[in-house]
Amino acid sequence: MKTTNQSKPCVGAVIVAAGSGTRMGNVSKPLIKLGDKTVFEHVLSAFSACPSVDEIVIVCRDKAPFEKLVKSEKPVRFAEGGKTRFHSVSNGVDALKYADIVCIHDCARPFITPEEIEKLIGEAVKTGAATACTRVKDTVKYADPGEKCFYTPKRENLIAVQTPQVFKRDIYIASRAVAIRDSLYATDETSIAEHAGFAVSYAETSELNIKLTDINDVKIAKAICFLKEKGEL
Repeated sequence: MKTTNQSKPCVGAVIVAAGSGTRMGNVSKPLIKLGDKTVFEHVLSAFSACPSVDEIVIVCRDKAPFEKLVKSEKPVRFAEGGKTRFHSVSNGVDALKYADIVCIHDCARPFITPEEIEKLIGEAVKTGAATACTRVKDTVKYADPGEKCFYTPKRENLIAVQTPQVFKRDIYIASRAVAIRDSLYATDETSIAEHAGFAVSYAETSELNIKLTDINDVKIAKAICFLKEKGEL
């Protein structure tokens, strides 16, 4: 593997923007406008501004609408979206040319910051694997489909996993191989890493690192964007 210098591993970012947007009424979430920029532009700007990131791959189904929005001094390439998120991420990692460290981020999380990306990369360099997370504030019940509650886990033991999720590339590759062998096409990379026997570090990030899933999330994101522009966040 290639490194940018003797002390710094080469870091490749994979921005996953290949979702169908079904829960958003078939609207492409990365192309939704928040303020004067699209969600995609917010995310790309954060990764472009992160000092440790050396190369960026955008995973999408149609690169045409994204190409005209790309503004980055760092190398940016495109990879084809897969039939599931697992396959999309796999395609993105394979498209990285030099990366020793892979940093995977869902494009539906527009408020990640360069500082948070840098923090997670540093953690993964030390430990091999790290992910963004936040503490769960609500009391959570574990219930069956009929809403019969089985138990109430202790809130202090609960975290909500987010992205970026960052791995040494060989750990991701090994985890992917085990997942394929076991037909485990998980919706996040920490699940396949832990399934393969690798430990993952959990690093808290801002509660503003929300994920856009439905129209209500977009309304919240627009409010956050407005407050940020006014300097109130």
